[in-house]
Parts: sequence; C-alpha cells; structure tokens
Amino acid sequence: MTRTPKNEPMRARAQRGFSMLEILITLFLLTMWLLASAGVQSSSLQYTKAAAFRTQAVYLATELGERMQTNKAEAVIGSYNYAGGTATSGTDCTAALCSSAALAAFDIAEWSARVKATLPNATISVTGAAANPITYSIVIGWSDRRTDRTYSTSGAGELFSYTSTVTVFNDM
Repeated sequence: MTRTPKNEPMRARAQRGFSMLEILITLFLLTMWLLASAGVQSSSLQYTKAAAFRTQAVYLATELGERMQTNKAEAVIGSYNYAGGTATSGTDCTAALCSSAALAAFDIAEWSARVKATLPNATISVTGAAANPITYSIVIGWSDRRTDRTYSTSGAGELFSYTSTVTVFNDM
C-alpha cells in the first residue's frame, strides 16, 4: 500500500483536533458542574445540622418524660413545671440520696442545662396542671444558625420548636 502525496494534505486538514473554542466551552461546563456540586454539598451540610438539632430535641424531651415517669409522685403534683428561667438544685442527686421533691428540682436543673448547652438559643417550657393523671407539654425551641435565612425580627436565624406530651399516672 503506497501513499500518494496528494491525499496527505486532505487527511491532515480533516483531522485537526479540538479548536480553542471547544476547549473553552468544555472547561466552562466543567466549572459550572463543579460549582453546582459544591452548592449541593453545602446545602446537604446545612440540612444535616438542622436534622441533628431536631434529633437532639426529640431525645431531650423523651429524656425528661422518662425522668417524670421515674418520679411519679412529684410529677403528678406538678413539680416538673418549668417556665424556662434559671433552674438550680441545692442537691446533687447523683452523689447523694434525695427526696422526691429534691429529685424533681435536680432533674429540671440538670436537664435544662443540657438543653441549653446542646441547642443554639434554646428556649424551654414544661407545663402541666396538677392532677392524676397529669399531662405535661414539653416545648423545646431553638434557632438555626443559618444567616442567609432570617424569618424572625430578632435576626437570630430560623426558629424551630419541638412539642412533646407526657402523661403520668400515679399508681400508688
């Protein structure tokens, strides 16, 4: 097989490769894809953090409900009512024996400190009327720290809350 010189220039003309414009368009599309991927990753991280806050709120409300079930005598008379102020307990019930009233005060103080340490700008309310059975309403609120979405006038971020109800029967 021999090559003729007149066919070679035509082949060289037909197979020039990519032009500079095609390379620039490819780089532009690749850059847009990478930026979109970074945006999706950023949104994913934000939603993961918001989900973690919701999970913590559910866990903390359930924990207080279990503490109420453990100390039924005080829960039925309304000792677990809490308006969200500063809660203190004079006795550390993990280290010493406590009366049921002291245990209720310790539970609220220790639990509210954990809620405020776990959730950003946490607000807490535990309300129930003394009766047998008593139904408590536990409301835990927090603000999402995303600064690009401010729905409140305080500028603290998007506000969320979780409400749980706990009914305590005194079997004694």
